[in-house]
Amino acid sequence: MNKSMGLALVIGLAVSAMAVADHDGDRYRGDRQQFFAEGRVVQVEPVYETYYYREQSRGNSDHRYEICRTRDVEVSRSHRSGNPAATIIGGAVGATVGSHSGNSRESQVFGAIAGGIIGGAIGHELGGRGETTVQYRTERECEVEYRHRRSDLVGYEVRYRYNGREFMTFMDRHPGRYVELAVEVTPR
Repeated sequence: MNKSMGLALVIGLAVSAMAVADHDGDRYRGDRQQFFAEGRVVQVEPVYETYYYREQSRGNSDHRYEICRTRDVEVSRSHRSGNPAATIIGGAVGATVGSHSGNSRESQVFGAIAGGIIGGAIGHELGGRGETTVQYRTERECEVEYRHRRSDLVGYEVRYRYNGREFMTFMDRHPGRYVELAVEVTPR
């Protein structure tokens, strides 16, 4: 067999093997397959981004805004104590009752101290803790601003229908009547 015929045979076998492999690859390309389709546009809403800015010159396009804020400002604060006599009387009564507890001198002293503390606390509660009064005044602050407004179109919110279902996307240009879709199919 001559060399050119052997080379032709090897090339022929390689090409036929590639054709079989390519044909088999079309049939079983993996789990995912992709194709292109069109979705029918249902609604298109332009999306604007609005900027406010101030400019030194006051031309015809200036807009005057008065911005006012109201807030409550504390004017005075006063504190009125509760009845101090109630605390003193409660402590005295508690000390007297506590001093009659126990038989030894130590237990009577301890009882008087504990009774005085507890009686003072009870008297303080009954006499009131006092109250704090705060007075407020409402102040209004206003300032005038001259502002320009500029709205820029940033894109479109597009609602489209494909295969009986509606979808929504954001696009930087108007899609027209149809949206081109890349549909990917994966078996479950």
